[in-house]
Amino acid sequence: MPERKPNKRRVPEWARKERQGDLGWIRENLHVFWPVATAAFDEVGRGAIVVDTTEQPVPGGGHPFAYFTQEQIEDHDDVDTKRLVREYSPKREFVVLLLKAENRQSTYRIQTRRKRK
Repeated sequence: MPERKPNKRRVPEWARKERQGDLGWIRENLHVFWPVATAAFDEVGRGAIVVDTTEQPVPGGGHPFAYFTQEQIEDHDDVDTKRLVREYSPKREFVVLLLKAENRQSTYRIQTRRKRK
């Protein structure tokens, strides 16, 4: 009997598009997130920027966000986010967690082209 190859998980089209949109939005706001992430890392250590995308931004403003420390992230059940926070390289990366409608969330490890000093 021939050996079966494991099924590759196919990402649904809606999820692929949502991911592309998330990453584009994060890149558009890199000028805000990167300085916050580097300053927060210097002050309190590893962590993640958490953005509440369910709150509509005010005109001229943005979604509310805050930096959560690694200890705060570890208190939650999201294994992937915990792993990303443990593994990112703070000299050139940061982690952002997007809170979404219907209790969904997406977490990304973002690599910048600039190294911090």
